[in-house]
Amino acid sequence: MKQLSIFITIAAVAAMLGTGFTAAAQKATYSLQQCRQLALQNNASLKRANIDISDARLQREAARMSYLPTVSAGVSYFHASDDMVKQRYDLTADDQQKLAALVQQLGLNPAALASLPTSYEFKAFSHGMMANITVLEPIYTGGRRPTAVKLADLQGQVKQLMLQQTRDDVVKTTEVYYNRLLSLYEKLATLDAVDRQLASIHADAQNAIDAGVGLRNDLLKVELKQNEMAADRLTVENGIKLSKLVLAQYMGVMDKGDFDIDRTPVATVPDPVEYRTDHHAALDSLTEARLLDKGVEAAKLQTRLKRGALLPTLSVGAMGMYGTLTNEGRFKVAGLATLSVPISDWWSDRSVKRQIAAERKAEVDREDNRQMLLINMQNQWDNLDNAYKQVQLARKSIEQSDENLRLNEDYYKAGTSTMSDVLDAQTLSRQARDRYSDAVASYLDCRTAYLQATGRQVQ
Repeated sequence: MKQLSIFITIAAVAAMLGTGFTAAAQKATYSLQQCRQLALQNNASLKRANIDISDARLQREAARMSYLPTVSAGVSYFHASDDMVKQRYDLTADDQQKLAALVQQLGLNPAALASLPTSYEFKAFSHGMMANITVLEPIYTGGRRPTAVKLADLQGQVKQLMLQQTRDDVVKTTEVYYNRLLSLYEKLATLDAVDRQLASIHADAQNAIDAGVGLRNDLLKVELKQNEMAADRLTVENGIKLSKLVLAQYMGVMDKGDFDIDRTPVATVPDPVEYRTDHHAALDSLTEARLLDKGVEAAKLQTRLKRGALLPTLSVGAMGMYGTLTNEGRFKVAGLATLSVPISDWWSDRSVKRQIAAERKAEVDREDNRQMLLINMQNQWDNLDNAYKQVQLARKSIEQSDENLRLNEDYYKAGTSTMSDVLDAQTLSRQARDRYSDAVASYLDCRTAYLQATGRQVQ
């Protein structure tokens, strides 16, 4: 019975371990391309940019609706406490004579004249209803309607370019986070190698003490170095956790649990010459340069709108009216034509001159910013070229520091070097590898920045 209990316990533990291994195996591992794709799908900045695109689309539709006639309708009813229109009319003697002559001409009985009143009272508008519908179509608006449509279309194009700009920024930032993680994992691998080296050095020191030829102080120095490496490991691991959290938030996968990235080290760092391009030729294709062109175009359209506001406006239409003000419902139709001329604005309005100045300023800003874009291209190229040189120097430093460590270990075993010399050499070796990891990450970031500055991206 006891054996059965032990067997069940072992089986349960095995099942738990198996579950743990399965969960670990199922942890997602993302490549750089997958990280980019997830960021482009889920990043909040891109979602906001897409909302702006939808808003611009609605603005374009609203601008095109201005070509349709304006239709308005209204209805009103009133009931007054007394007649709003009253008129009393008294027949004069002359009026009575004329009326008698008319009766005689018509062959009517003259006695009927005596029964007619000599005064009359007219009353109206004690209550009633009025309804109308008006259709008005602008025939000429000084070119403002087509200009407004062009401006709305231009705004949509600007939003599309801004969306592309946001996409580029998202890709760039994703690559920076990815490269940072890759560098931290390389530093972690270096710490693993250092730990193995220190373990070997610790064993050698312990063997020397056991043989009576070593110093206890040497062993303590190794153990102090091991404690230092343990503290550095905690720093690197915390950096990895934080970087993964930031990258997960940027990619929109924080709710999907832990993940990993493809830790394959960068085998080779390409010579940046293969990425070099003609900066002047690349300028016109840049999203930033196209946005500058759209800014100038928008300023010109705004000038056209301001000028159109000083021109006459002609509209034609029709109005249908129905009223019961005189207790008799009647429907009437009237044609409409309106002409508006802003005469006083011709000498009082200064908006056109101000807008012309704004248009010129937009042109100056465009040229200035185009020059700044060229300067940025050259600056990003210089950064990339320098980063490549730093990688070469760091690689050479690794070779030199490794050889220095090997020699000091041999000297220590031969008794011609101290443990401090060995540990110092080991520190230099580790620092050289860390600098190489940082240099490679910096090179990758600079490559991304240069490609983006010239209107491209890493494939």
